[in-house]
Amino acid sequence: MREITGHGSGSTVGIVSSLQRVDLVTSPPGEYIPVIDLTGPRHEVARAIDAACRESGFLVVTGHGVDADLIQRMHDVTLALFLQPAEWKQQWQPPADAAGLRGMHLVPSYVSAGEDIPTAPDLCELFTMCRLGEPEAARRAEQAGVPPAWRTPNIWPDRPAGLRETWLAYYAAMEVLASELLHLFALGLGLPEDHFDRFVDEHITNLTANYYPPVAAEPLPDQFRKGPHSDWGSLTILYQDGVGGLEVFDRRSGGWAEVPALPGTFVVNIGDLMARWTNDRWQSTKHRVRIPPPERRGLQRVSIPFFHHPNWDAVIECLPSCLGPDDEPRYGPVTAGDYLLQRVEATYR
Repeated sequence: MREITGHGSGSTVGIVSSLQRVDLVTSPPGEYIPVIDLTGPRHEVARAIDAACRESGFLVVTGHGVDADLIQRMHDVTLALFLQPAEWKQQWQPPADAAGLRGMHLVPSYVSAGEDIPTAPDLCELFTMCRLGEPEAARRAEQAGVPPAWRTPNIWPDRPAGLRETWLAYYAAMEVLASELLHLFALGLGLPEDHFDRFVDEHITNLTANYYPPVAAEPLPDQFRKGPHSDWGSLTILYQDGVGGLEVFDRRSGGWAEVPALPGTFVVNIGDLMARWTNDRWQSTKHRVRIPPPERRGLQRVSIPFFHHPNWDAVIECLPSCLGPDDEPRYGPVTAGDYLLQRVEATYR
């Protein structure tokens, strides 16, 4: 496993068949997905991030500055939520017209649906919230023209104790880390460090927890804990426990590369909007959570992705530094909100 480290003063804050059926893990952990220490010299870190985003679109970060106790509290309170009785969890599901993805989602999902990859239903429950579901951010979103369905209040179950407070504290820590990563992204793309700031000052990010219960029955063919998909926004910051199972499609071989589950780290990957922004200089990569082998199917798994998404009205178009003299933009301009609407409709409706 290769790791990029340093001691600088940086902030610490026709493919369907292969995507579904090739189960060989062809890359040792860390070869395709590097481990990068964010406390290294900033321009060296930025170059390492650029290289990772060109190759796989995934990296593992250390030196992120997020408090370890907060991460542990977030894990514990989230697991306690999912271990509540099934009938109790039913009452915290969102109404059918709540487009903003709030609360508990217990109906089997097909996350690959928006990718036109047919799979059996995912073996996963999830809970999600968004800053637009909190009163002050909702007020500003209304002034910015965000549709009402996307400003619906967050759904906060009445147990376990400390759920809302812990989630909001963790969300705030992820905002700080996402800002730092975007500054490093800009440097890696040859842009001023604050280039992305104006596009994300009222971001519409969802924080989600995935719960993968023990697999009791024999899984169906082409069934996953989470089916092959790419993320939609600018970047994702993922906490995962030590159970493992996250895999990335390896474009070099057509197989799958395991994402290392290392204590004290986060997995970072770019989403489709960042790929559009960079004219595909950076790759938005399909990934999945596989069903464990039989001897490990009794293990539950928790992962918590922070799906960073730009402002609703942010116009995403090819960055000048990603367009050579003989190149043309591969994508037309799109607002982040319109793109999100398209993807949610394709996946959840």
